[in-house]
Amino acid sequence: MKSIASLPCLALAGCLLGWAPPSMVAAADLASDHSAIATPVANDSARAMLVSFLQEARNYTLNRGKDEAIAAFNDPKGEFVRGDLYVFAYDFNGTLLANPYLHSLIGRNNLDLVDPSGVHTIRILIEVAKHGNGFAYNVYPNPNQPNQTELKLLYVLKVDDGLWIGAGIYLPGQAPLFSFEEQRRLKVFVDEARDYALNNGKAKALAAFNDPEGEFVVGDLYVFAYDFQGDTLSLPFQPELLGTNQLEATDSNGVTFVRDLSGLAGTGSGETYYTNPNPIDERDELKLSYSSKVDDGWWLGAGIYSVFPAARNISAMKPTSLDELKTFVEEAYSHVLFVGKDKALKEFMDLNGSWARGDVYIFAQDFNGTELCLPYMPDKVGTNRLDVMNDQGVYINREMRAIAMNGSGFYEYRWKNPISNLSEPKVSYVSKAEDTWWLGAGIYEA
Repeated sequence: MKSIASLPCLALAGCLLGWAPPSMVAAADLASDHSAIATPVANDSARAMLVSFLQEARNYTLNRGKDEAIAAFNDPKGEFVRGDLYVFAYDFNGTLLANPYLHSLIGRNNLDLVDPSGVHTIRILIEVAKHGNGFAYNVYPNPNQPNQTELKLLYVLKVDDGLWIGAGIYLPGQAPLFSFEEQRRLKVFVDEARDYALNNGKAKALAAFNDPEGEFVVGDLYVFAYDFQGDTLSLPFQPELLGTNQLEATDSNGVTFVRDLSGLAGTGSGETYYTNPNPIDERDELKLSYSSKVDDGWWLGAGIYSVFPAARNISAMKPTSLDELKTFVEEAYSHVLFVGKDKALKEFMDLNGSWARGDVYIFAQDFNGTELCLPYMPDKVGTNRLDVMNDQGVYINREMRAIAMNGSGFYEYRWKNPISNLSEPKVSYVSKAEDTWWLGAGIYEA
């Protein structure tokens, strides 16, 4: 069969199957249904405790030296592990230096790690640490709550030009997730706004973005814009802030969201979380925002509110494009790194869990061909399936294994859809997990 590189109609990036840009989507479809989640807020004492804890760790590093501090931070029974609270440490390239519970990741560059909403948390934390200190959010598995991810408030602190440290506290309640459809619409909405600005000029674009009745305001989705100094250029529901500097503005948990989004835009584009009053009902809610650089002078962005709790219809999280499929597998791989192989494989096998999304699911094998995960065929786990052929006589597992041995990639073949019970064309993305095994997932094209 063909690798995806030979497919004529499925591009590796930018091909959003069966979806039109915002200008072709009804406003009611683009706006959220607003079954929102109230955002937990850490009280002042909890945030002060995080700050004090990190300052203590920083002082320890400066007094004892980096090597002794890293050893102390890596000790799960040491003085810098206090219940759920512990110190982790990174360099500014994204390499993990200390984490008392993730020793297998020490020395690994983790810029590629994504949370369950596809957000690159380490990239965000580095942007915050570059400024010396600050708060940020991530969605992270809680080791004390099986099969559950929670929203975590992190505080990070720069030690020197080569080291930053962090710690976090879980916020109560189930973590919100953002569906692939919501994320896709958000990014295309921002990209369309950026193209409008480039094609029509800054003045005309800002006039359009600031019009609360204009084409760039759709329900609770709207364009905001700032220059790289933090001056407000567009904010259609808060016109009184136009021209003011918001670089150090903070949300309800102390997150400097304008500064963070500006830093991500400075690298080209990026996503991060913060809380913000929803213009529809003025409730403070968690928001996932995407920012993009227009030129060296200014950037723009938009955000979606937390309308997707983890408990709500997980099939809405099903990937439908190649980009989303790749992100789904990357999320699964990140989950393996966070919780360990055995726990992750058990969760991947759960048809009622968050990793089985209709006919899209995680499968895994070791490089000898032994099945490690196949949720719709649990009786095959533990058997060798290296020589399994599809209905066209192709050794599909051998071919996917070959791709995974080289790192990762897409693969096109035919396979029986467990939902329709029919043989259908399928595209899978596979990735090496460790030197001994690989994992993947696929989308059916019928």
